[in-house]
Amino acid sequence: MDSPAPLPPDRKWNLFHAASDFFLLLNRSYPRASALEMVGNRYNLPLIERQLLSRGVSSRKEALTRRAKREMGDSWRGNLLVVDGHNVQITIESHIEGRALLKANDGAMRDLAGQSAKFRLTETSVMAIDLIFWFLREFPPKEVLFLFDAPMSRSGETASIYRERIRSARLSGEAEAVMVPEREFPEKNCIVASSDHAVIDAAPGWIDLACRVIEYSGSPEIAADFSMLLDIRAAEKSLFSDSGPFW
Repeated sequence: MDSPAPLPPDRKWNLFHAASDFFLLLNRSYPRASALEMVGNRYNLPLIERQLLSRGVSSRKEALTRRAKREMGDSWRGNLLVVDGHNVQITIESHIEGRALLKANDGAMRDLAGQSAKFRLTETSVMAIDLIFWFLREFPPKEVLFLFDAPMSRSGETASIYRERIRSARLSGEAEAVMVPEREFPEKNCIVASSDHAVIDAAPGWIDLACRVIEYSGSPEIAADFSMLLDIRAAEKSLFSDSGPFW
């Protein structure tokens, strides 16, 4: 999916109100799918804006719990770094190809849903791998393990490319294609690199490697930034204020 055109002020304001409403409903324990449909219909949101909300807004409890486990400095370099391979690869490819990226209120940068099933090794894939290993050469971890979803197309070949890059970069590590990567994460003594909410929830600690790589290589194009949407009272107040949107 291509990146959306810049939103005019009235659409930004509309999405801002919708995000605040969605956040409030999640904090009141409304089912996520029902809350998104309710808000999307009320504000007449097109599909891409509904996806922005779905990928970018979590309840306050979920967002703060994930943020509490996020590694902010460089202490992750002293641990085993376990990389959710396709998640990181595809997010960086989205950046290279100009697809929509967002900053979520749980602290992660994400692309929009639906790219994983379409993943193929392309020239863009090579560019993304180049960026990943450029970053890892500059900031080498103690050890790195890339895990790729075996059911996805050419996962074994992708893992093989990564193994060769690990050796070329003189890093300590491995790359494997496994049936369910998150089941292979050690329960402790590792940092997981992913922006997938389910992976983050299961991880002992995490970093957003794709975000770090993208920001190290240049400024990302952000379609919507929900990172400040954490305060319930502020969200309620915003619905009745003249303050501008949060991006």
